[in-house]
Amino acid sequence: MAGPSRKRRPRTRRSPEAARELLLSAAESLVAERGPDAVTLRDVAEAAGVTAGLVTHYFGTYAGLVRAVLRRQDALTRERIRDELRAGERAPDADALLRILFEALADPRRVRLFAWSALRGDLGTSSTRGLRDLVDALEAAFRRTLPARQVPARSRIELVALLALSATHGYAIGKEAWLPGLGLGPATRERDEEFRAALTAVLRHAMAGFAGSSAG
Repeated sequence: MAGPSRKRRPRTRRSPEAARELLLSAAESLVAERGPDAVTLRDVAEAAGVTAGLVTHYFGTYAGLVRAVLRRQDALTRERIRDELRAGERAPDADALLRILFEALADPRRVRLFAWSALRGDLGTSSTRGLRDLVDALEAAFRRTLPARQVPARSRIELVALLALSATHGYAIGKEAWLPGLGLGPATRERDEEFRAALTAVLRHAMAGFAGSSAG
C-alpha cells in the first residue's frame, strides 16, 4: 500500500528581474558574512532558496555574479552623486562628492567585492562605463553652474574623479593595516573623518585651478 503522498510546496513565480535581485541580495549578505573567497554559487542558491542552475542561468559564473553585484552597488552610488549634482546651484564641491563615496565604502560588502575583483583583474567593462557616467555627471554640473569659459576640460575632470576614487577605495581597503602601522591606532569614524577632511583639501586645491582651464 502506498504511503501518504508528500505535499509539494508551491513554487513562487518571480519575474526575471525579481529573481536576479533576490540572488544579488543573497550574494551580498553571504560575502559580507564570509568574504568573497568563501562563497560559492551553490551557497548563493541555497540562501536564496533556488537551484544552483538558476544562478548559473542568470550569471554564468561566480565572477559574473560578483560583477553584477558591483554593478548594482555602483549604479546606486552614481545615482546618488547625480542627484546631488542636479540639486546643486553651485559648481560641484569636493566635500559633497567625497561624502557620498565614503558612505558607499562604509559598507564592507562593497569593499570586499571590489578588492576581490580588482586583484583578479575582473572588474569588467561596467567599471569603465561607471567612470564615464560619473565624469559625464560632473561635466554637466560644471556646464550648468559655470560660465562657458570657466568650464574645465574633460581631462581635468577625469583627473579629479580618478584621484577621488583611487584615494577613497585605497583607504577603505588598506586602512585596517595602514593606520596601526603608522602609529595612528585602529580604524575609527574619527580617523575616517580626518582622512576625508585631508582629501577634501587636496581635491579642492585641484579643482581651484578649473577657472579658465577649459583650454586644457
